[in-house]
This record gives sequence, C-alpha cells and structure tokens, in this order.
Amino acid sequence: MERKELLSKIENKSLENIYLVYGKESLLIREIEEVFKTLADPSVMDFNMTVVDGKETNLEELRSAIETLPFMDEKRYVIIKDFELLKGKRKNFSESDEKEFVEIIKSISKTTVLVFLTYGEIDKKKSVYKSIEKNGVVSEFKKLDDLSLLSWCKEEFIKRNAEISNSDVTYLIELSGYRDRTSEITLSDLENDIEKISSYVGKGNSVTKNDINTLLHSKSENDIFQLIDMIGSKNSKRSMKILLDMLDGGESVLGIFAMLSRQFNQILQVKYLQEDKLPHNLIKSTLKMHPYTFNKVVRQVKNYDEKSIISLLNYISDSDYKIKNGLIDDRLAVEILITKYCV
Repeated sequence: MERKELLSKIENKSLENIYLVYGKESLLIREIEEVFKTLADPSVMDFNMTVVDGKETNLEELRSAIETLPFMDEKRYVIIKDFELLKGKRKNFSESDEKEFVEIIKSISKTTVLVFLTYGEIDKKKSVYKSIEKNGVVSEFKKLDDLSLLSWCKEEFIKRNAEISNSDVTYLIELSGYRDRTSEITLSDLENDIEKISSYVGKGNSVTKNDINTLLHSKSENDIFQLIDMIGSKNSKRSMKILLDMLDGGESVLGIFAMLSRQFNQILQVKYLQEDKLPHNLIKSTLKMHPYTFNKVVRQVKNYDEKSIISLLNYISDSDYKIKNGLIDDRLAVEILITKYCV
C-alpha cells in the first residue's frame, strides 16, 4: 500500500489488524508512528497503547501486549519497532518461539491493531513477514516523488515561518542529491538543511538561492572535495582536520557520510563511462553534472581504483546503519574510516 493511501485510511480509522511499515525514510516511519498514537483515547492511552523495542522483546512480552483486551475503548494499539525476526535475526527468539508468534499473528483479535515499524530492509523469506503480508498490510516507504517532495519541503519551511519560492525549493532538492538514483540522502538530511537555512534567514523572512549556496553548497561541497582528495593521497592528518572542521561547523557525521557516498558514487559512474571510452561532454550530459562538479570528479577518478571505491561505499553504508541503530559511536566511525583508507 502506498504511503498516501495508508495515511488516509489510518486518519479515517479504516483500520486493519496488522501493519508493517519499513524502509530507509525513518522520518516518514516516525510520522506514521505519531499518526497511530493519535488514534487512542488520551484519557486511557496508558492502557491501550503499547510501544515495544523489537530488538529487546521476547515472546511472552509480545503475547501479553497483543492478547490484552482494550480498556474503555474499541481498539488496543501495539507498536513494535525494529522487530528482530523481520531482520532475519534471532537473539531473543528460538525457532519454536518464531513459529508460535506466527500463530499469534494469525489469530489476532479484531480489537487489536498490531503495527510493525522497521528502519531499513527486511527479510522477506522469514515466516513472520509472510504471515504479516498474508494477514495484514505491508507498506515500503521509498523516496518521495517529485511533487510530494516539493510539497513536503514547502511545508517544512512554513512550519519554521520561512518563505521560499517553488524554484528555490527545487534548487535545494537538486543540490541535496536526494533524487539521485544512487543517493543515500534521506528526508532527515533535507530536514536538517531546511532547519539550518530557516534559522539563518530568521522567522518571517524569505529564503533565496544565495542563502542556500552560502549554507549548503560552497563550503560543504568544497570540504567534501578536499576530503576525498586527502583520502586519495593518503593524508590522514589533513583528512581528519577537514572532518573535524566540518563537525565543528555543524555538519553531522551522517550528513558527511551521505555527501561522501554521493560523491564516490559519481566518481565510480564517471570511471565506468570513461572505461567505455565515452567523451567527457557526453559523460557530463548523461550524468547531468554541473561543469564544476564534473571537472572535480574527473580529477578524483585518477586517485581511486574500482575496488577502493566500492570498499569505501560499503563501509559508509554499513556505518550509516550502525550509527542509526546505536551500534557504533559516530565519531569512532569517522576515525575508523580515516585509519582504514589513509594507509
């Protein structure tokens, strides 16, 4: 089920008994969680709304939450976040526990609304997933389409009492790289940019393209280009200095990783097209790259072989997941990157 249809049905209380919402757009998943939380009567919410950490729960806790009847309300809501069995893991569940949980899902009471919210990919081969798909609603939250994205960004600026034209919102989106097919940029990253820009211009003022460039384009892009140059030349001291300066300047580790991922993907694409003997003007138009960016990337292609780029991209992707799931400190992930690739 698509996000818009799902939201509409939930808000109209046209409810199913079981939902699974997953994907990389953690911000949209949190939005769904908040929408579900509005359905319970506030006066008896403590009795009828249970939120469970799916990485730490067990069969008996889930059975109790799911089989408890609602108190002075029509429905009881159980939200399970990042359930380990949907990730193909089995830390707190035996094989027999898993089979028993599948049976609990099959026989769920009509007074219970069971919601699974999972960040990232899921294991669709697992019996739990197959049971949810058969008995409930599954919705993957992918990147927003162009029109929805424009509307979402406008609304975020409005929330912060900042004015911006459609053309400048479009420019911000293009600059962010959100729409790039291989981009790891999410709405959370865009939200951070919008917050930064809105704070810069002040409440009630208009955002211009120059404001966007001042805060997001020139310095961040140049810093990333320098960082990639320094990693390519194995200059660990300079690489760490650039990273620390970016962090001190307000960039997040996840934001830096997203920009690095986007840039290394571009380097890899240019490398492949160069190997196919395509002329530079055709490569540039094919990848729709700004001339300034393209010239930088062409120079950086020489410093990296395919194996190194893929290794870096895999490390960034793995670290992004570990940071978001509390498995590694973000600063430590940065230090490991420099140590690993500047040798």
